[in-house]
Amino acid sequence: MKTVLTFVALVALCAFAVPAHADIDKGNGEVGVDYGNTQYDSDTNLDSSDSLSLRGGYMVTRLFQVEGQYMSADSKTEDLGVTTKASTDVMMVNGVFNFHPKKAITPYVLVGFGRADVNVSQSGLSADDSGSAYQIAAGSRFYFGKAQRAALRLDLSRVTADTFDESTTNTTFAGGFAWRIGK
Repeated sequence: MKTVLTFVALVALCAFAVPAHADIDKGNGEVGVDYGNTQYDSDTNLDSSDSLSLRGGYMVTRLFQVEGQYMSADSKTEDLGVTTKASTDVMMVNGVFNFHPKKAITPYVLVGFGRADVNVSQSGLSADDSGSAYQIAAGSRFYFGKAQRAALRLDLSRVTADTFDESTTNTTFAGGFAWRIGK
């Protein structure tokens, strides 16, 4: 259900977005979707899982962008006949620092702060918790096409969440697409 809602939101954003020039500049916006693999903290004993992320941002300057991000990952682990399911939803506000070595390539680093909601169920029992979360990430956008309005986006991120009275750090490698919208 989360995948369907994310896809519908992305299509709606793209349908009403007006493409802008490929080069990042003050006043441009960006929307994107990423699909990745999340490796959970070893203390959780959870298997890796797929993750989905929806992003939207605004270029405050050519080098700095403010971005909102929603990320979701679900894991199912079976050990000695016991099934553990975990669902993690993270909402972040990121500060993205863009670099411009070439017009078609834009590497970036980001830091973000937000909230993590975690649900864990095992043998019919379920527990929920929410807490603060922060992330650091690095990646790059690779623009393509004649007008270079779309980009392939690759990044590696580490999200640390404080839930269930402990701190866990999950690592995600993701790839996706970004579309420039603007003035």
